[in-house]
This record gives sequence, C-alpha cells and structure tokens, in this order.
Amino acid sequence: MKKLKQGVYSALGRIYIPEELRGKKDLILHISDTPLAIYPAIRRLIRIMKPKVIIHTGDLADHIKLEFNENLMKEFLSDARKIIRIMEFSSAEEIYLAMGNHDKYAKVKDMVSRSTLIEMGGVVKIEGYDFHLSHYYEDVITDPREYNLYGHNPEKKNHKVRTRWFLNGVSSINVIEGESGKVHELRYPWGTDSYRYRRVKSGL
Repeated sequence: MKKLKQGVYSALGRIYIPEELRGKKDLILHISDTPLAIYPAIRRLIRIMKPKVIIHTGDLADHIKLEFNENLMKEFLSDARKIIRIMEFSSAEEIYLAMGNHDKYAKVKDMVSRSTLIEMGGVVKIEGYDFHLSHYYEDVITDPREYNLYGHNPEKKNHKVRTRWFLNGVSSINVIEGESGKVHELRYPWGTDSYRYRRVKSGL
C-alpha cells in the first residue's frame, strides 16, 4: 500500500510522507540534485515533516548546468536562492549543503545565513552519528562512516555494507530517524529526472 501511495503522489507531482514519519522530532532529511520544478514539493515536504536536520548533497538548481555554461549565472543565483530560502525558512535546527559540480561555492556562501557549506566533502556529527557528506560517491567511499550521503550519479544506488549506509539523494529522498538510525526512502515527484536532464521545461 505504501508503494502504491508513493506512486500516486509522485504522479501528482507530490511526495508521499508515511504516517510513521509524521510528528517525529528527530528526522534527518537528505535531498540532492534538485531542479526548480520540484521546489514546491520539497517546500511542502519540509513544512509537513519538519525535519530536525536538512542535508543537500549538491546541485541546488540542477536544471541549470552551470559547469558547462557560466552565462547562466544570473538564472542560477535566482533559483538557488529559492531552494536555500525553502530550507533556511524552515524549522530545521541544522542545514548542511555539500557543493555540486553545478554550484559555485563563493556565490552560495553569499546567499546563506544559517547553513553550513561543505565545499569538497567532509565529515560531520549529527545526532551522535558520523556522516560523510559529498556530492560524489567516489569521495565518501574513500573514508566511509556510519552514514555516507552523496548525489550526482543515479547509478550509485542506496545500499548498506555491514553497519554503514550509502545513500544517494538522486535516486530517492532519504529520511533517517535520529534515535533509531532507521532509513526511509521516499520517491521524488514524477518527471524529476527529466527536469534534471532538461528533457522537459519546468513551466515555473
């Protein structure tokens, strides 16, 4: 039933939040590679879930491929500011942003007010666990911790090696319960990958 509901919500451009996650006070939310078209769904998710910690592992405005065309800087700044505001205007106590290949560290640094920026990957302590955060799987695999969060490559799926989690914010929205350490995978809205790879226009 949960998978069916996730599919229906995804088709409607929304994100299904399981009842078991509603009302919990210790949730850690992981997203990555977010195109403009899904910002409203992300805003709704954060408003309802009220995560204690938000982690974004890069490419804040993934519909803008800044690495390949810096003439898009104005558009990047406008749209990156929107997703940053969604996160920073939330009730989250901590926000971590790992920079992606289509982000500009110096520009993003000027836009944030209470987010912690991670330029080249790094390890942070959250809810008593060690988290290795990077845009790239290749970074976290060299120094794996209890939770290893990344994005960029959709082929590097979520998996667990002994006691260590490797979580890809491209293939799913990942939610970690701070107290139990349990991992939940939520589905992105339908068409997210198409918006990421610019196969359709967002209309926003």
